[in-house]
Amino acid sequence: MFSMTFVKWENVLASKDKGGMGVSSFFALNRALIFKWIWRFHSQGFSLWSRVIKAIHGVDGKLGYHIKPSASSNWIDIVRTLPILLNKGIDLLGYIKKKVGNGEKTLFWYEPWKGDVSFNNLFPRLFALELDKKISVAGKMAQPSLITSFRRNPRSGTEASQMAMLTSLLEGICLPNMLDRWCWSLSGDEEFSVSSARILIDDKTLGTVGSKTHWCKYVPLKVNILSWRVKLNNLPTRLNLSRRGMDIQSILCPSCNLAVESTNHIFFSCPMMKDLYKSISRWWDVNLLNLSSYDDWWEWFSSLRLSSKLKLLMEGVFYITWWSVWNFRNKSIFGPFPSKARLFDDIVALSFTWCRSRSKLNFSKIDWLKNPLYISM
Repeated sequence: MFSMTFVKWENVLASKDKGGMGVSSFFALNRALIFKWIWRFHSQGFSLWSRVIKAIHGVDGKLGYHIKPSASSNWIDIVRTLPILLNKGIDLLGYIKKKVGNGEKTLFWYEPWKGDVSFNNLFPRLFALELDKKISVAGKMAQPSLITSFRRNPRSGTEASQMAMLTSLLEGICLPNMLDRWCWSLSGDEEFSVSSARILIDDKTLGTVGSKTHWCKYVPLKVNILSWRVKLNNLPTRLNLSRRGMDIQSILCPSCNLAVESTNHIFFSCPMMKDLYKSISRWWDVNLLNLSSYDDWWEWFSSLRLSSKLKLLMEGVFYITWWSVWNFRNKSIFGPFPSKARLFDDIVALSFTWCRSRSKLNFSKIDWLKNPLYISM
């Protein structure tokens, strides 16, 4: 006995926008949950636990610093995840921004409240002159001059140059009467969410599978998964099995015995499938062209001019058709042998049951059988 893989795990993890299933990886979820503590360190800077971290590891909590391998603590282990993600091109810290209100809870020198770099790093010579290195933005801006809390006036050269740059940067600043707060730029409400961080990490670490995955909410999950596998040719058809070295008696289609059983043949080119498409075409009163692949079907389907709900219903009908045909194929091989004459009726009945229950649309079985295009939305 051996297992045969038809779908790469990376394709399952990839987001639906990249052609995957959007399951997400434990790596991304774990790092997003860990980063939540860094967000809390910023947003809850005056809480007891945050002040303890600052007392032990410094005001910045050693965020962005190179940590010695010998150093070990729960907080250090959290901080160590940042360079690992940064090496993968993911700068989560860059999405945390400080929105300064009255400036009372923002450190003038240590926090990047004006631009992306803190003033202690941008103006090191001026920072060395500062007597109150933990002065707030409100406290600094309330002084008669920026040099009031300096131990001496800046001298010519580098100090004078940095002073001119700082003065120019702060010119015209007026602090509003509101509290300071940290913002997460990946969320509309500017509040950190594990989901947004997880999606970002997955998007950066997982590759693109193909075009965007189309998910129909009117059919069960298992039916959507099958349609996704049809699109990617990830089903154990006889052709795919033979390509993986499995010795089988015949690779011909069990329904028609006229061609090799490939994904395109089963769901688009098989005479039985063409008859089903003709029945669907008459049922929905649409002109269904000859199809040979999923891409052909999607190009045709995208060109239809229907309301969004009707189009979603029709997409669900096609997905259910593929589901029914695949089950018919499996029963034809492994038994019990199904009835080909009842296949279309079974598709219609299954479509009515699933689509009506999930769409919450009020249409009768008579209307559904007569012509779905006339269903009152």
